[in-house]
Amino acid sequence: MNRFLLSLLVFASPLTCVAQTMTGLCMVSASQHTEKPSTAQVMLSESNCDKNSGNCMEMSNQSLDWQRLSGLSPQTLQADGAKASAHVTGDSGDLACDGIVHDGVLSGRFRFNASPSFAGAMAAMGFDGITPHKQLAFLMIDVTPAWAKSMQSLGVTELSTNKLTGLRALHVDADYIHAMAAAGYPELRAGKLTEMKAVGVTPDKVRDAKAMGFQPNESELIQMSIFKIDRPFVERMRARGLNDLTLAKLIKIKIFKLEE
Repeated sequence: MNRFLLSLLVFASPLTCVAQTMTGLCMVSASQHTEKPSTAQVMLSESNCDKNSGNCMEMSNQSLDWQRLSGLSPQTLQADGAKASAHVTGDSGDLACDGIVHDGVLSGRFRFNASPSFAGAMAAMGFDGITPHKQLAFLMIDVTPAWAKSMQSLGVTELSTNKLTGLRALHVDADYIHAMAAAGYPELRAGKLTEMKAVGVTPDKVRDAKAMGFQPNESELIQMSIFKIDRPFVERMRARGLNDLTLAKLIKIKIFKLEE
């Protein structure tokens, strides 16, 4: 998770070069995570921008559903020595990774052609600063003008180009927003929605917290999720005779490991 978020932060960095085409090294392999058997791991290392600026993508490692890749499949990766060209195409541009398969990995060079109309479409909706570098990031996590417009239509506030990245990467969608609102938290700030989803705040956790007698605000929900203030922990503390437990007290117990 940290590596994935770091990749997004690197992708979102300002880019000093303005070329509409980006190139570099690429590797594509089947995911080794059992919880994501239907995904591919795509690693990119950019080579055509000013490394001295500190704003270039040194390396990114992203997970993509196989259905988003054309020209490559898990079966192709079993054909040692085979030449292949994997493509990811979207509104923001086209990415091609051309190489040779060896030991289950397609290795070669990538070329990303940024769509010249994408930045204009996004700017028309108020999202500026769209560089080819950001377009590649948006392609990888499937940010499209239609999706961005759907966030605006839902009433999500404080939206910005960079905040779109977090919302999309963490799958903050209409279902999540509506479910949280139904649970009593009609939060629409982009940053807070991203923060809650990132640490695992869910409607079920909200309902469980209320069933235990708490009425947490958004920040407390985030802390409860971070420090694992769940039903087993609360019941364990109550069984020890600790009465009048507030969320603030429970969080302090967790922070200072007083339950041990």
